[in-house]
Amino acid sequence: MKKYILSMAFAGALIGISSCDVLDVAPTDSFTDEAVWGDLALAETYLNNCYLSVESESAEISRFSSLTDEVHQMHTYWTEHALDGTLGPDYPYFAIGYGSGKYDMWSYYYGAIKNVNYFLEHIDDVPAETEEFMKWRSDLKGQGYFLRAYFYHMLYALYGRVVLVNHTHELDSEFTETRADLDEVGNYIVSQCDSAAMYLPAVYSSEDDLGRATKGAALALKGRVLLYMASPLFGSPSSEKWQKAADANKAVIDLGVYSLQAVSSSDDYANLFLDPKNPEVIFERLYDTQYKVTANNLSFLMQAPCGTGSGFGGWCAMVPTLELVDRFQCADGTDYEIGAANEIPWNDREIRLKANVLLDGEQWGYGADRRNVEYFLPAEDGVVAGLDSRYGPAYWNATLTGFCMRKFLDPNYDTNGTQSNNTPWFILRLAEVYLNYAECQLELGNTAEALKYINMTRERALLPPAVGKDIRAEYEQERLIELCFEGQRWFDLRRWKKLEEVYSHPRYSMTIWKYKDGSKLYVRETEPIRTMTFAGEKNYWMPVPRTENEKAPQIDLLPYE
Repeated sequence: MKKYILSMAFAGALIGISSCDVLDVAPTDSFTDEAVWGDLALAETYLNNCYLSVESESAEISRFSSLTDEVHQMHTYWTEHALDGTLGPDYPYFAIGYGSGKYDMWSYYYGAIKNVNYFLEHIDDVPAETEEFMKWRSDLKGQGYFLRAYFYHMLYALYGRVVLVNHTHELDSEFTETRADLDEVGNYIVSQCDSAAMYLPAVYSSEDDLGRATKGAALALKGRVLLYMASPLFGSPSSEKWQKAADANKAVIDLGVYSLQAVSSSDDYANLFLDPKNPEVIFERLYDTQYKVTANNLSFLMQAPCGTGSGFGGWCAMVPTLELVDRFQCADGTDYEIGAANEIPWNDREIRLKANVLLDGEQWGYGADRRNVEYFLPAEDGVVAGLDSRYGPAYWNATLTGFCMRKFLDPNYDTNGTQSNNTPWFILRLAEVYLNYAECQLELGNTAEALKYINMTRERALLPPAVGKDIRAEYEQERLIELCFEGQRWFDLRRWKKLEEVYSHPRYSMTIWKYKDGSKLYVRETEPIRTMTFAGEKNYWMPVPRTENEKAPQIDLLPYE
């Protein structure tokens, strides 16, 4: 009866306007309002289409990580508007990417909200004559509330003050709404999460519902929003706000539905992000296998080394920064200290480094095409430049930092095959909830409780526990590494109001020189590959497009005008 929430064409289910031809034949490529809201299966299909507006970073050619100290994006794709401090309300300066979810994010998410509003206005009218069908309708309603909360949470995180619209407008109706205050927006999203949690099950009885929102997803989203509300960017932090955020995140933990999966190696840790049934996943975006590489998600295209591996050479468009690689600790839990140039800098480091970053000499490729990654340059005559290097056959796509991103790349995916890569994208997971809860306890002065949850993710990564010597630094270190490349850090740096500090540090690269005897030198370049500009406090918020103000003058453009 129900199907996976997958990224696939919404064939034959879009709502159209009913009309009759001379043969009075019903259209077969659309459905009338009456049909959709008279049948739970069609109503569910409408809702499935709403899920497709949940953006996954893996489907974007620009990512939020590219706006931080995690990732250098060689092909900028309008990320430069944020990095150069040129954000503004006029085209194209309100965009931070070419994709739908990074271009005009204001219009994108309000379009998604409009569709969910329409669903919630009609779902109670759909007949449900048995207990089973009433439960089905109730589940769908809860999912609608969750999606509305999720889309508003994205607007809140990006713009702060946004217009709250919980109903559809007629074409000739007057639009008078204005941007609400920060707390009003946050409280509205929390109310939608509460409504969702009231209707949604903790778990679904059928695996066919994998990917649908659950009670845990609603509570985890509530916990994230309350964490934002308590943070400096979103208003005035207080013990009351931090306690509410703590309670919300603890409610997810207390459900007892989710758990951290143990690992014993870098490969085990990397594989966590390939498994849609990973027990720590709370909400995720799933993909089917119908389409090839660039249609489902762009991880292989954007991340993979440029030299052919399994018949596919990536663009190296998103590469880890040297600064990030330096932040991964040693296996004994101490901070990494820069050594001599002839020392391999990633020996004896924590397992999450090789799980997240493809390093020179590591393995890449599928099956018989599996090989060593080669970023090195010839240090003397007789040495051939590495396949993935700036002097290699695909030099125009070679990494500019000396690293490539491994996280989200499935080593068992054959790019020469007929099946598309269907790696999921985790949107909410237990490790984030643990760290959210730890931050709340840290702000409330409960150091022991904060350390307990910081150390849950550290110990899963086979690191010794943090001791609380500088607990705020230890917390931020753990959050950076555990949530690496998942799109969280840009929002963290903004809500902590630390983005300006990060943008004050240029990005540098590492060059690897290889000699005929096989030895290598690891040279840290002193010339930056990128500098950033922070153009004042306004850069903490995304700009509302001027066209919105022109259509509805009561929608102000502050802080940009």
